[in-house]
Amino acid sequence: MKVEELITNLPWIGLEEALQYGFSEAETLGKNFIGITLDNGDGLILYVNPFLNDIYKLLLMSKSKYNLPSIGVFSNFNGDKYFIYDVGDISELINILGSNLKVIYVEVIKNVLEDFLYQTVVG
Repeated sequence: MKVEELITNLPWIGLEEALQYGFSEAETLGKNFIGITLDNGDGLILYVNPFLNDIYKLLLMSKSKYNLPSIGVFSNFNGDKYFIYDVGDISELINILGSNLKVIYVEVIKNVLEDFLYQTVVG
C-alpha cells in the first residue's frame, strides 16, 4: 500500500506528520521499519520502502492481546513482553483501536527490535 492510503483511511491525530517524518528518517538512515506510538500505549510498526513511499506490512505492537494473527512476542531488556500482530486491513485497526487516537511518538526502529522484525517479518 502507499503511505497516502494509510493517511486517508486512518483518522488519527498526528498520523500524517508522523509518517512524513518517519519516512524521511528511514530514507536518510537506509532503514525499513518505522515505529509509531499511540496515546493508548499501543504502537504501529510499518515495514516500508522509504524511497518509493510503499508500506509492505502493517503491524500492531501491544502489551494487550487482540484477535489478530500473531507474528510473535518480543521481549525487551527490561523483560517487558509485547505481542506483535499482522494487520491485514486498515479497517481492522479502526475496529480494534477506534478512530480517536493520537500519535505521540515516531522513530526509525533499530537494534534488537529491528533484528527481531527482520527474522520474523522479512524472513
